[in-house]
Amino acid sequence: MAGYQKSKGVLVVSAVVLVVFLASLATAQDKFPSTAITVVVHTSAGGGTDVMNRFLGAQMEKIFEKKVMISNMPAGTGGVAAEYVWQQKHDGHTLLGCSEGTTFWSVIGATKHGAHDWIYFIAAGSPGVMAVKTESPYKDIDSLLKAAKERPKTIRISNAGMGKTWHIRAAILEKEAGVQFNHIPYAGSNPAILAILAGEVDVVSAALPELYQHVRAGKLRIITGTENERIKVAGLEKLPSLTEKYPDAEKYYPMRQFLGFAVPKDVPPDRVNILGTTFEKVINSAAADEFFKEQYMTKIGLWGEKGSKFAQTMESNVSWVSKELGVAKVDPGTIGIPKPVWAK
Repeated sequence: MAGYQKSKGVLVVSAVVLVVFLASLATAQDKFPSTAITVVVHTSAGGGTDVMNRFLGAQMEKIFEKKVMISNMPAGTGGVAAEYVWQQKHDGHTLLGCSEGTTFWSVIGATKHGAHDWIYFIAAGSPGVMAVKTESPYKDIDSLLKAAKERPKTIRISNAGMGKTWHIRAAILEKEAGVQFNHIPYAGSNPAILAILAGEVDVVSAALPELYQHVRAGKLRIITGTENERIKVAGLEKLPSLTEKYPDAEKYYPMRQFLGFAVPKDVPPDRVNILGTTFEKVINSAAADEFFKEQYMTKIGLWGEKGSKFAQTMESNVSWVSKELGVAKVDPGTIGIPKPVWAK
């Protein structure tokens, strides 16, 4: 009998230990992030999307005390990265490092996952410009357009990918000016900029911070902005905006660059909130203020429902712009993307 009581006591103690162990195991599993976070960037290294996510990753790593790794997958106009992230566990440990380029994907056939499939964390964005080499015969946008009219399809313009923002901006200019360019796509803005430096193309369409170091070094000269307002950067204030030169192009805006990351829409809400609150801490920090200033960026700071709504509104606009310009491979009306007001 005494032996039974002793065994019973051992069983009780063992059960308590097991309960405590299972509880601690559950707590460890519930903790987020429980492992390293991987950010799969849909562009090549060195471009704006990559630079932004490396900054965000480094800052988030300090808060999470978990490694945040950056992996570049620029193939398929970004669709390869999107599909890779979608195939991983939707647990918040794999993020899609993205730009506004994600809002074009549905109509250029890059991926079947549109803006409505993602929850966005949008940090900031930069103004767009077009630049030539300093020794180029095109001293300004007028001389470039004059040459394009005289020699259709001979002016080679590099961009970060067909159907992406910087290609669409050049295509809007092309349409409004009544000229024909030869658009040359690359796997991101960095290789598009390297292409003009190497003399492979005549002009590059990109974000200001992506090429401004080459402007300061005297290798490139900016000839126009591609926004619907003038660029507020010292030395560039006199450059005409695209809509200033061609007012009818105003209907295509807003078409704003945005940089940040996204997760599949079915990632657990508590993990989305942890990512969101951490994201807020980062973009509202002094380090972010300095980074945005250095990169000539304007903070946007949207995530969750607000970030996704922002992206979906832009998806509607750029998808129908792409259709009007003849860039879209898929009719946005056939895949449920609503028309913007100007297209109705």
